[in-house]
Amino acid sequence: MGESLKKIESGDRTVWITQPNEIENILNRREAAFNIAKEKLASEPSKIETAMQIAEAFGRGLFEEFIKKNSDDWTMEKWVKPIVGNIFNPMGTTATFTKITEDEAKSLIFRCQLHEESQEPHIASLFTYGFLRGMLLSAFPDGEILMGSSMAQGAPMIEFTYKMNATDEDRLERERIKEVFMNNTKKSE
Repeated sequence: MGESLKKIESGDRTVWITQPNEIENILNRREAAFNIAKEKLASEPSKIETAMQIAEAFGRGLFEEFIKKNSDDWTMEKWVKPIVGNIFNPMGTTATFTKITEDEAKSLIFRCQLHEESQEPHIASLFTYGFLRGMLLSAFPDGEILMGSSMAQGAPMIEFTYKMNATDEDRLERERIKEVFMNNTKKSE
């Protein structure tokens, strides 16, 4: 695996680290997908559905390329481990899973490089929700991801609940998230 240099600046210091090209590829793809979603929302704020579809497609692509090969018989634990190792860590996302059962997991994401770099917390939260939803539904088509808090709403972390089998009420979450972000977009105009 080839490596490239990555520049990290903090205050008056600059550090260069090597990172495998595979990680750089994931980060470049995330940036490209995020920018497309952001451009759609900038051109027409009501395009939240389109932005979410772009994020979900990005998540499905990540699952297909980096996660799917790990199992044919998914449990929540089998899904979480490669997500953390193959997706979260390379993306600079730090999460603590506070609960993992056979059919449900809860996480607190307290560092999300996309939020730090984008300076657009509402769009970054929407994109994060969308790509995680795409990865979850790739393994669990009857599942759903619930968002309890968001960095876009001033919280220091994002709280997610991942469910293998969604209830009827859980299935309304995607529409609730779209409405929250639509309202936040209108407020920022």
